[in-house]
Amino acid sequence: MSALIWGAVLLPLLLPLLVVLQLPARGLRLVLPWLPVPALVLALSYEAPWALHLPYLLLGASWGLDDVRQLMLLAASLLWLCAGLYASAYIRAEGLRRYSALWGLTLAGNLGLILSLDLASFYTFFALMTFAGYGLVIHDRTKEALWAGKVYLVMAIVGEMAVLSGLLLASHQAGSLQLASLPEAVAGAENGLWIFALLLVGFGVKAGLPLLHFWLPLAHPVAPTPASAVLSGAMIKGGLLGWVLVLPLGLPGYTGLGQALVVLGALGSLGGAALGLLQQRPKTVLAYSSISQMGLMTLLVGSAIAAPHQASLIVPVIALYALHHGLAKGALFLAVGLKWPDSGWPRWLGWGLVMLPGLALAGLPFTSGAAAKTAMKGVLQPDQLGFGLAHLLPALMAAGAMATTLLILRYLVCLRDTITTGYNTGAILAGWGGLTFISLLLFWWLPWPQVGELASLARLGSLKDAWGLTWPLLAAGAVAWPWLRRLRSGPQPGSHTP
Repeated sequence: MSALIWGAVLLPLLLPLLVVLQLPARGLRLVLPWLPVPALVLALSYEAPWALHLPYLLLGASWGLDDVRQLMLLAASLLWLCAGLYASAYIRAEGLRRYSALWGLTLAGNLGLILSLDLASFYTFFALMTFAGYGLVIHDRTKEALWAGKVYLVMAIVGEMAVLSGLLLASHQAGSLQLASLPEAVAGAENGLWIFALLLVGFGVKAGLPLLHFWLPLAHPVAPTPASAVLSGAMIKGGLLGWVLVLPLGLPGYTGLGQALVVLGALGSLGGAALGLLQQRPKTVLAYSSISQMGLMTLLVGSAIAAPHQASLIVPVIALYALHHGLAKGALFLAVGLKWPDSGWPRWLGWGLVMLPGLALAGLPFTSGAAAKTAMKGVLQPDQLGFGLAHLLPALMAAGAMATTLLILRYLVCLRDTITTGYNTGAILAGWGGLTFISLLLFWWLPWPQVGELASLARLGSLKDAWGLTWPLLAAGAVAWPWLRRLRSGPQPGSHTP
């Protein structure tokens, strides 16, 4: 295991080294997709929580894996692998060296923060992911990309300052650098409210919390398509993981703040969807969809804080939902860069393949989304949670499913208006097609016994359960029928927005 964890963290750093050593472009394209393989093997071979202690590194580093980190690592490594395969053919030669170096650094940061058990390692990798990701956002160097990069960088710095301050205060209170000791320290500190606020805001910038989300709809449309996929599918989950690891989930005393976070999550879910419906570019629609989906995950985090007795069930569902969202949203982003074949691809089949991950996000029965949303409903039963706002959660989840469906239909209309006809290379089709396939079918092969009661929570128990997932989709489809009729005319060659 130690060799795999070293490989997971260090192999991505090989790519910037190869750039410095002037490896030819063909070599960079061959290497780029396979950097996450050790992390993927590590996630798939996981059996029980374990840690690797490195007293000689930083302030005494600890890296390891547990149930939550396994699902996060699995999602990230699969997404980076498929997006890397796509990027190896998508990125033009003149920007390949710069892109490859930043890709490797960002990937190392993303995987490293998931595996980190101590504060110094976590923050080092978190900062590496954040600032290397800036280079991916501005890769095309257009005026719009540079402006989006400025907003991204300013908000990232504010978030980093808040995260570092909160982590240092919590660590001082705990007398330890281990992340596992921080939640109790936050709960027991005299200034615990301020530490909570710093960590909530700092990680909330990355997670797209309402009023901290402004960088998302600016950065996603201007970044290269494979970079947009990992930004939305993997990198923003760094903020979510930070919340799960250091906020006082499962500890009493923060019911009011937990309910406030539930409200923020609901606002993000419905508000993000409402704003997304007004957009004209497919990647901007998907950016607001990510804000909306992160709102649902924020709602889960708030529920785990407000109902500490349910936290042990809610936290694995947060990781499960993050896995589902990361893969499905990544597939939708990669579809934006596809070209529509002039012949040989039936129109209904093409739109169906593009649409399926989106319908999975909305909770279509027998997809990964159905498993995630069924598990979510299972742990958010009002009578089990017991806090004041809990009775509103079923309605909020149904409204969220309708909003997600409308957003996906809006995305399809915008994609239809911008997609071009042409030829897709094998690597691009393999990256998009592989991620689409994985996002739909992976859940049925997950090692369910490793994640507690998720197996029973994620299964549809009756036709009533299936209908509960289906009716919001049908209602949204009825509302959006005029949009659906527009899709019948097929894609129109035009100015493609990558």
